[in-house]
Amino acid sequence: MSAYLRQLVGLAVFALAVGSVACAQQAPSITAESPGQVLFSDQFIAGQTGTWLLEQDEITSAEISGEQLVLSINEPNTIQFATLQEPVFSDFVVEVDGRLRSGSPDSSYGVLFRVEDPQRFYRFSITGNGLYVIERHNPDNTWTRLIQDWLPTEAINQGLNVANRLKIIANGPEFTFYVNDILLQQLSDTSYPTGAVALSAGTFGGGSLQVSFDDLVVYGYEPGS
Repeated sequence: MSAYLRQLVGLAVFALAVGSVACAQQAPSITAESPGQVLFSDQFIAGQTGTWLLEQDEITSAEISGEQLVLSINEPNTIQFATLQEPVFSDFVVEVDGRLRSGSPDSSYGVLFRVEDPQRFYRFSITGNGLYVIERHNPDNTWTRLIQDWLPTEAINQGLNVANRLKIIANGPEFTFYVNDILLQQLSDTSYPTGAVALSAGTFGGGSLQVSFDDLVVYGYEPGS
């Protein structure tokens, strides 16, 4: 699914706009036959990419360009995401390189995981000025923070056109989060046991943003990974 969430500033109200939606629950989840087995990888080479649903409108766009997945937003307070329609994962490790190519340094980019449908998923995002957040989007269009707030970390390479390697380990209800191989958080949540993976970007006060992703890999959970 390619979609955007438009956040109304100061209100706990969100509007979801979706073009074509493929529900992640329609596909069975895959599991690794052995720890560390690669389940999916994508270098975003044209004609060789996974089944990403890429769409464009006057507000957002998602496209494969220059061997990267590029998300662009032209409106403030908007979250844009492009979802890998299949395969679907339960226990896994996902890693991807992300870059803020243009826009305000407080803009965000990251990974959505266990995407069950356009309303139910987890979000791990960082900003260009060194903050990160982990949260859950709920069926009633509300968000639940799984940490106390946006938190600062020196693990994030700040600024434009610098890469940050994001990593999430999902093992049952246990989640572990890294940036550039530095551990940020370990936490638990039982809400969503399986789902798709998506790549996301978000604006706050600034109305123009472009981010890119490269070198995505999903592999089987391996104790100690």
